[in-house]
Amino acid sequence: MRKRRVIAVVLTGVVGLSVLAPAAAAASAYAQVLQTYQATGTVPPCRFSGPELAAALRGIDTYGQQYFADFGNAVQSALSQRAAGACSRGIRPVVTAAVPQAPLPASATSPTNANVPLPMLLLGGLALVVALAGGAGVLIRSQGWDPRWAAAWRHAWAETGYRMSGGLSDAADRWRRR
Repeated sequence: MRKRRVIAVVLTGVVGLSVLAPAAAAASAYAQVLQTYQATGTVPPCRFSGPELAAALRGIDTYGQQYFADFGNAVQSALSQRAAGACSRGIRPVVTAAVPQAPLPASATSPTNANVPLPMLLLGGLALVVALAGGAGVLIRSQGWDPRWAAAWRHAWAETGYRMSGGLSDAADRWRRR
């Protein structure tokens, strides 16, 4: 019985290591390639194997892709040079020109070249009309001009406010009685 437990523990450990080993190898390949890039500023295509470079490329997370795109570009360039035969004996390496990539926007909320949307223009125009009307009303009242229709409208709005406050007060009283 004890032998079976020992065998089970050993087999579990072997299976666990076989599952974790590729992930650790990929992490170490990424770390090695990154360390070389940080030291030299380039990724030599012949120093690492194709699978190591591919593992390093897969190891770049989203943050790294966004903020350290030059490292990913260097690894991709090394892979391209390996594919072109730069590390084969007797074959002269082919130097390929760097493919220009589309420039990234300055920020995720950078403006576009589009015009102002029509609803925004309409709202701006409406705000301008209201501001001009309010300013004209203040100017007219400050000069002492008070037409009869303006006094009637002020009285009507005041009466409406008074009746609304009374109605709301009655509704609140009814609500409290329940």
